[in-house]
Amino acid sequence: MTDAELCLGLSRHLSAYQMSPERAALEQLEFAGWTLDMAFRLEGSTTSSIRRVEAIGLDVGVGARNLKAVMAAMESLGWISVERDDSQMAVSITERIPSRGDLILAAPTLLETAMATPVERAALALLRATALQPLLIDDALQAATTGDGVDGDEQSAEAALRHLTHTGLVRHVVADDGREVLYNPNIWVQGDSIAQAALRAADARATREVTALLQELAESPGMPEEHVTSTERKWVDFAVSQGLVERSVVQTSDGGVERGFLFTPHLGRDPFGGSIADVSGHVRQLVGSMMYAATYAEFRLHAPEQFLRALINRGVAGNASPIGTDYPMLEKAGVVRVVNGISAGKYSLQLLQPEVAHDALKMLDAREGTGNESSDIAALRAQRAYVHVEKERARLALTAGVDEFEQARLIAALREVPVKRMFGGQP
Repeated sequence: MTDAELCLGLSRHLSAYQMSPERAALEQLEFAGWTLDMAFRLEGSTTSSIRRVEAIGLDVGVGARNLKAVMAAMESLGWISVERDDSQMAVSITERIPSRGDLILAAPTLLETAMATPVERAALALLRATALQPLLIDDALQAATTGDGVDGDEQSAEAALRHLTHTGLVRHVVADDGREVLYNPNIWVQGDSIAQAALRAADARATREVTALLQELAESPGMPEEHVTSTERKWVDFAVSQGLVERSVVQTSDGGVERGFLFTPHLGRDPFGGSIADVSGHVRQLVGSMMYAATYAEFRLHAPEQFLRALINRGVAGNASPIGTDYPMLEKAGVVRVVNGISAGKYSLQLLQPEVAHDALKMLDAREGTGNESSDIAALRAQRAYVHVEKERARLALTAGVDEFEQARLIAALREVPVKRMFGGQP
């Protein structure tokens, strides 16, 4: 996640807490979040009266005193100009706010303007690291101390951990063997059991490999497994078996060939307690279906996002005879229904779950290189079955091969006498 997303989400999250030393210690991050929130809301409005700006500020949660500071910061950044009367009271503002993409890129400058402290910068790095994956406390604190503006200050990192733990953004778990794990409970909703995944990753020396995989998948949700370049297949299997990565499998009609599509558990969640939007797994199923059609089908779907957009706008899309006899597995999930097409002997898909298609379209639009040409829904006809992520994880536990060298290292690690690390102290 970018600094802009983290600051914006953090400010909204902290608004639910009464003022406390922990919230006050993150004040500059909260201020940066307010400033970004105001900028996003004012973008494109050209000129606004001060009453409108104040009303927006109140909705953001910014009172009159703090709003003056926010406006001053926006003015110093060149995002707004303020029209004042003879008594120097603000009357209106004219915005020159950058585009949303440029606003996100401007977050580092905003943090400098807000004079974010090393503790706050460590908090951003720690929040980002534990949102990406559960980590041993030493690995998480290392990520915090090496963050921009922290300069290796271990005390700042440990203070940041205390503040994030107090405000519910990081959970601290002590395992039975005394080792400590940190994770973001708003993304990793499995509970404290997810700490075992971090321990197993550490024991298998896989933490770095899993991190690289999660970063790659975060940029390309629904990536075909064969396209992964960040790590080896064995680490993909490891991440799936531990619940750190989700694999959707599409089985094709040409000899039962399986194609895997990978997601992170971050789908539909955010580090600040956003709702889980894909409990049923249908969004992943639809994205996997579209990516299969765009990647492996004999007649490829060159622009799956355009097809989905048409399906959403019209409710019906596609006009091909194979849909009637070898329909997509999506019909079994209740996402679509096969109906008669425009021409005799041809069939179309009727959308039954628009919210699933909307969420899938957001993911496809965010991907790079999905193409911009139209194609026919017949590309989906080779799909005959879908394996849900939970079933795939269970199946992997029964069938995954074991690397003998890595197993030896894991057994050796498990047989070591555990040394309990006292928080903030030395082994």
